[in-house]
Amino acid sequence: MKRKMQTLWIGVLLLGILLIDQRHADGYRDSTGGVDISFEYRTIDSQMAGDCKMVGDIDGDGLPDLVVGGKPGENLKWYHYPSWTKTQIAVPGTEFTTDGELGDVDGDGDLDIVVPDGNGSNNLKWFKNPLPGGDPFNGSAWVKYNIGSIEGWGKDVELADFDGDGRLDIATRSETAAMIFFQMSPNTWSRKVFSGFSIGSEGMASGDIDKDGDVDLVLRGTWLRNPGGTSARTPSNWKEYTIGPASATFKALVVDLNRDGKMDVLFSSSEGTAAVQWWTPSTGSPTGTWTSHTIATSVDRCHTLQAADMDNDGDVDVVIAQMHTSTGREVMVYRNLGGAATSWQKQVLATTGLHNGVVADIGKDNDYDIFGSNFTGNAPVRLWENQSSPPPTLTPRVWLPVVLESFHTQTSSSLAVCRTVSILAAVTGSGRTASNSKGCDHGATP
Repeated sequence: MKRKMQTLWIGVLLLGILLIDQRHADGYRDSTGGVDISFEYRTIDSQMAGDCKMVGDIDGDGLPDLVVGGKPGENLKWYHYPSWTKTQIAVPGTEFTTDGELGDVDGDGDLDIVVPDGNGSNNLKWFKNPLPGGDPFNGSAWVKYNIGSIEGWGKDVELADFDGDGRLDIATRSETAAMIFFQMSPNTWSRKVFSGFSIGSEGMASGDIDKDGDVDLVLRGTWLRNPGGTSARTPSNWKEYTIGPASATFKALVVDLNRDGKMDVLFSSSEGTAAVQWWTPSTGSPTGTWTSHTIATSVDRCHTLQAADMDNDGDVDVVIAQMHTSTGREVMVYRNLGGAATSWQKQVLATTGLHNGVVADIGKDNDYDIFGSNFTGNAPVRLWENQSSPPPTLTPRVWLPVVLESFHTQTSSSLAVCRTVSILAAVTGSGRTASNSKGCDHGATP
């Protein structure tokens, strides 16, 4: 028996070495770097682009679909996963721009669409999903409702229950003003304009920065503390706290990037050139000073800023992309090495450009994909499908003699194959985290 057990453990040790080697040959990447994450590129619609991109389960089949809207001729459409059959929902009065979001506006259990249309009166709209009684594949069954006037081109859209009454409200902005439309009913909205704050000319994000249960707002280099409850309907009750310098045209994102239990804030320049930075509270309190950390220096027209565990190693990576009008036009993943968000490894997926890209688990296959297009008039609609999960089949190059007497098969929930003696067992990822502004996985930790 002693000889058999020695044969067993030598065999397992050698097999473990081969399995680790095979992981890297198949494109697996561990927490210290390594080969690039594998993506498969797909063109979803070669004749379509749009400013507004959203991801969510439109038809209630449990799988995320894609939504795109832009100028006339690039009308509001949704694409059904996985066939990408498209359904036209609406033709814009002027142009669906520059942002949109999915949410259950009327509380009937399905996803509706919120988008601005042009810069005229009543230019903030929502489109009612025909579900639960109707057919979302019937474009004419979608009903349009007016929310109110942004009084300028709509730049950003954030959906949340800001006043805690159980109904979705809508934060948005023009070039000169930020505002929240508080929902009294799906057809009645109260517009409240935020004045006297540092707003810049483009950009907005939302999240519970102070972790008090209310959704706060991020503007240019600052955050606004939500007073909670009906007090949120009075803009002067919101208190502004400084984070740090940010571009006048900015993208922002709220996420716990270094996994310390506190919310961090990311900034990039959407129309100019600036570093991509993340800021964390210096003493733990978001009402105090903040400390900056640089992910990438001098990135121009970084109009995509998303965060997710792209490589399934349990920490949060960052996805950024430049518009096609930039110098580099790069679509990039910055991989968080070690999980502390202090060391980053850059991977360039494409040099096509991307505007308002969305990161989400499109196929519900336990990895995060990248979806979007350049802004309206610049087709196509693109999808980069992440191939990193499930992990690659661990097939050794050489079969080794292993004695199976007294051998108890084990399984592991981690990717550390060398710590399990389960031969060719399926190993699942854990600790996945994602944060993005337009997908259904916003701020989720599955």
